[in-house]
Amino acid sequence: MKRINYSTIEYPFADIVSNILNTSDLSKIHDEDHFERYDLFKRKQDQGTKYHKLYYDHCKEQVLDLYDKFILNVIRPLYDEDIVYQKIPTFRLHFPGNIAVGEYHKDKWYRDAEWHEEVKELNYYLPFTNAYESNTIWVESEEDKGDYKAIDIEYGECVQWDGVNLMHGNKKNITNSTRISVDFRVIPYSSYKPSSHGAINTKVEFAIGGYYKTTRREL
Repeated sequence: MKRINYSTIEYPFADIVSNILNTSDLSKIHDEDHFERYDLFKRKQDQGTKYHKLYYDHCKEQVLDLYDKFILNVIRPLYDEDIVYQKIPTFRLHFPGNIAVGEYHKDKWYRDAEWHEEVKELNYYLPFTNAYESNTIWVESEEDKGDYKAIDIEYGECVQWDGVNLMHGNKKNITNSTRISVDFRVIPYSSYKPSSHGAINTKVEFAIGGYYKTTRREL
C-alpha cells in the first residue's frame, strides 16, 4: 500500500464535486434540507442514487480533464512506463447510517482471475473528504488473512493498493461525516491486454477505448 500526496489547489476535486452536488460541504451533505435518504445499499443499488446520477451526468465536462491531468502528472510518474487507466473513475458515497459498497469482495471475483494475474492491475482510492473509521474502506493486509483495518486518509492524499487480491469492503457509517470519493484502476502498459468481460453496472468492455484509456500516444 502506497500513500500519495498531491496539491488540492492544483487539483481542487472537492470544490468541483461540491458544485456538481450543490452543497457547500461534501462531508455534511446529509444535514442539508434537500438531502435524499436511502435504505441500506445492496450491491446492485450502490451506484443508483440521485447523487451518482448528478456526478456521472456532469463529470465529463467538469471532472475528467482534471482527472486526466492528475493521472498524467501524479500517477504516471509512479511507473517506469506508460499506463492504462480507468477512463471514468467510480464514484462512491458513504452516508451516515449506510454503506458505500454492497458487499465485501475481491475485484478478481467479478472478472477473469487469470487475466488479473497477467495484467498486474492496481487500485487507487481518492477521497474528496477525510475518510476514517467506519466511513472508509476496510481491507485485509494479506490475501485471506482477514485482519481488516481501516484506510484512514485525508483529502489531499491518494492510496495505491491491491483490491484485486485483498478482500475489502466497508462498515455501516456511524460517524457524522459523509465520505465522498472515487476509485480507479491502473495497469502497466506492458502487461495490458483486453478482457472479454464487461463492467458490472455499465457493461462497458474492459479494454482501451471502453473502460480504459492510456497515457501512451500511439504513432
